[in-house]
Amino acid sequence: MKSNKSTKSLYIWLGICIALILLLNWFVTDSERVEAVYSRAFYPFYQYLPKLIFGLLPVSLGDLLYLAIVLFLLYLVVRTIVVLFKKQFHSAWRGVLTLISTALSLYIFFHLAWAINYYRFPVSKQLQLSVDTILLEDHLGVLEEQIQLANSLRGKLDLDSKVRTAVNTQIEVLMRDDREFSMLSKTQIHIKKPLSSVMISSFGTSGYLNPFSNEAHANVDMPITSYPFTVTHELAHQMGIGLEDECNFIAYVKLRNYQDPWFQYAAYYESIQYLLRSLYLVDEPMFQKYKAKLSEDIKSDLKKDRLYWESYTGWLTNLSGIFYDQYLKHNNQREGMARYGLVSRLIIAYEMNLKNGRGSIR
Repeated sequence: MKSNKSTKSLYIWLGICIALILLLNWFVTDSERVEAVYSRAFYPFYQYLPKLIFGLLPVSLGDLLYLAIVLFLLYLVVRTIVVLFKKQFHSAWRGVLTLISTALSLYIFFHLAWAINYYRFPVSKQLQLSVDTILLEDHLGVLEEQIQLANSLRGKLDLDSKVRTAVNTQIEVLMRDDREFSMLSKTQIHIKKPLSSVMISSFGTSGYLNPFSNEAHANVDMPITSYPFTVTHELAHQMGIGLEDECNFIAYVKLRNYQDPWFQYAAYYESIQYLLRSLYLVDEPMFQKYKAKLSEDIKSDLKKDRLYWESYTGWLTNLSGIFYDQYLKHNNQREGMARYGLVSRLIIAYEMNLKNGRGSIR
């Protein structure tokens, strides 16, 4: 009798989960509704909960939570297989229902806790940036100017003297300033290091946000050159921005407009790479021409980055890349990993606005 009640409860919860998922699928069809109801109202309020549970601690509990979720799901799978081999078919079916219900519950919580931000009103439209048509001459003009600025900044920098912990504090303060991006949630702004930077380097990752614990992480083993950019990018995720190109853009603008030469260099260093990659796809000879304009110091930084990530390249990196590409495609980013590169459109539109006297964004 108890077993039948348990199975009935699973059917009821499964029905509730399906109904909630259908409701979620309807809710995210209107980006303005998502922006007003979720991203600007519910999410900043909800953030107080993970901030209280996880945010005030110096270590990443979210990494342990990830492990616990994976182990629990594996336990459910193994237990179901075992009772199936014992021909306890009713128990096996109840195990299947438990596994499905747990997976759907995690899916719902994932969206409610953060992932609905993937469907919010585009930053480009909020800031009135025209990204639909980017002229090649504008692309080349912005790239030329940024190469000159980056060359000049890099020649004055001693990156070996920089300290990551000081960067974290500076950028957390910087992100609290909402003069440029008022749509960002200010409830929690805190970067952490992962439990194992070696592990996330093996995944080919410089930083990540744990959507279940709302903890933002930056890889403390990666080359220091673009570390400020990674920290700012991950904090933008924590503050409610889902799309990768938009987080890149926020990181670019925040660091570009800051007085620290290293932060400015990190902004241009990343931007130049994206602009060069976009150029490569349409005009390889022109790409080679502009790449040759980079200073020897910048080329050295690029080489160090490449060698670092190549040292971790292997089956785990490749598998992680395939998984994350599909993850992005299933979360309103049909371009997959290529979504990061779309930041070039936002950067060019932003720079052209400044050049044409339309002022800074607010």
